[in-house]
Amino acid sequence: MRCTRVAGPCPPAREIAAPGLSGPFVCATLCPVDLTLGCLKWAAVGFVVAFALLKLFEASHLHDDIPKPAFKLRQTKRATLVLSTFAAMLSALVWLLVQKLD
Repeated sequence: MRCTRVAGPCPPAREIAAPGLSGPFVCATLCPVDLTLGCLKWAAVGFVVAFALLKLFEASHLHDDIPKPAFKLRQTKRATLVLSTFAAMLSALVWLLVQKLD
């Protein structure tokens, strides 16, 4: 259950009196649309951050005098995409768990 001062777009919202607070709170569960959008936002953040970090790591290990084979470049690009996708799923899952435990 998530309590906020602003009523959300979900219909099952109700007001309760919280002890020690000056006004009533509106308690509502998160809509599936809000959960989906939140997961997608955090997945995008996780993907971009991991992708940028992996590209920076790769750029720091390049040596111009030592040529890299084509398969090694393809393998590096593939690994960067796979690891960035994993980071995106992980950050979306963490965001979802935080919302459910809140």
